[in-house]
Amino acid sequence: MCEAAAMKMTTLADAPDYDSERFVAAPLLDGSQSNARVIRLSPGQDLPPHTHATSDLIVYIVEGSGTLVVDGDAVAFITGSLAYFRGDEVLRLSNTGTTGLTALAFLAPPFPGQST
Repeated sequence: MCEAAAMKMTTLADAPDYDSERFVAAPLLDGSQSNARVIRLSPGQDLPPHTHATSDLIVYIVEGSGTLVVDGDAVAFITGSLAYFRGDEVLRLSNTGTTGLTALAFLAPPFPGQST
């Protein structure tokens, strides 16, 4: 990670890679009022249903494809998709494709209990 003054920078190459045994949800970068996490799902893996309390959440799919279930409604979530959540919705992300799925999750304020 490169830091100059108040700027912080990282790349996906600095993030943990896929794990065939379990999903990856790891801190990537943090600020005073927000943070970013990387999510990596191998084919067939999913994140359990969860919420983000009072944090706004924006999720961007970098690679792969899957299904996003929000409050019981399922939609396709493919490379290039960007979604916003208030934080109180129950969501679940599943990799229904044949290759790895990488997502970036941006939270503001930082989700309680998450720090990098």
